[in-house]
Amino acid sequence: MKIEYVARKVIISDQVKEIAEKKLGKIEKYFSDILDLRVEVSQERHLHVVDIFLKGKNYDVKATSSNKEMTTALQEAVEKLEIQARRLKTRLKDHKRQKTAESFEERAWDHDVIEASSAAAGSPQIVETSTIPIKPMNIEEAVLQLEESDEQFFVFLDSASEKINVLYRRSDNNLGLIKPDIR
Repeated sequence: MKIEYVARKVIISDQVKEIAEKKLGKIEKYFSDILDLRVEVSQERHLHVVDIFLKGKNYDVKATSSNKEMTTALQEAVEKLEIQARRLKTRLKDHKRQKTAESFEERAWDHDVIEASSAAAGSPQIVETSTIPIKPMNIEEAVLQLEESDEQFFVFLDSASEKINVLYRRSDNNLGLIKPDIR
């Protein structure tokens, strides 16, 4: 891992560079695609200010710390950077899990399931398959669409919950709503 050092109004010793490389080596366990890592050290009056910038493919992380001692400021900045990196890694993992769950929901609607035993026993079979365009709308709009049509049901994407719902006519001339609960 290549670290770029920038010094303003201060000289960075080799000892401080070694400490930085050792401490920042821990960050590699969180991200393998680090594009740029920059350590900026400056002195403002009696304080040493350390800024660490980490740039990756899909993220940017910055940590800042100031202390009278340069090494202490560096260690504090690395600790802050590690905490942020841990949080970001968790967030990215959760985001990927959520995308996987959403793609599972989409795939679940693509398949028709017929048991072999029911087909052999003479039970009802699927004789026609049709495709229904699904449009995002709220429940009130779906009710109007169903009332305007002669169909017994209406499939739509609920814009509030972003899930597919089915609105159907009941035998008592009222309407029913089926909301999926995927577990």
